[in-house]
Amino acid sequence: MADPSRPRAPFAPWDRRELPGAFSVEETARRVGHYKWIEMKLFEAMGGWVATVPELDVKLRLGTHCYHHAWHSELWHKRLPELREMNPERMTVPPNDELVAFLEAMTEPEAQELTIEKLVGVYRVLIPRLVAAYTYHLNNTSTITDAPTIRSLNFCLQDDMDEWREGEMLIQSLIETPGEVERAATHQARLEKLMLAAGGISGPGSIGSFDDTHSEEGETV
Repeated sequence: MADPSRPRAPFAPWDRRELPGAFSVEETARRVGHYKWIEMKLFEAMGGWVATVPELDVKLRLGTHCYHHAWHSELWHKRLPELREMNPERMTVPPNDELVAFLEAMTEPEAQELTIEKLVGVYRVLIPRLVAAYTYHLNNTSTITDAPTIRSLNFCLQDDMDEWREGEMLIQSLIETPGEVERAATHQARLEKLMLAAGGISGPGSIGSFDDTHSEEGETV
């Protein structure tokens, strides 16, 4: 029989998680605020396109996907007040002007014949950056103290990975000529350069860097 007075280790022998993650509370809140901002902007862009794209299959996929991003934005909105009473509205901002410029360029194609450009911006540039930023965050936060953020990240990643696949299939089905290949590649290159200038979804360091020493240890509650 176990001795009830015997001190126990905080974690079971098979549990090798570490308490601190790579982010302070403030850094987590900053990133979550950027996530909320870009998710809402993506919802607005995709929702607006639903009414204008002529292809019915694209319209249906955009209609489904845009509400994923509305829900993602709501997840991050609810998470912000839990991060030591951070003000959701004050934290809901883009990381820099460069990401604003990217978003403006991504939403610029409005004509009905520019469906390829619309989809390329979302599914070949923005969604992959969301997947990368969310995966980096997931891999570097504390599984002990930041479980609510991890849960939200997993929900978002599941949706985004499904969308990435479905969006790429739509793009491939629409590209039928060498000229359309050039259109897609040219538009993607333009957006990639703007995203490079922004440094990613949450600015420079969105997916870390090779010289990142993780010197800033923190915990999230």
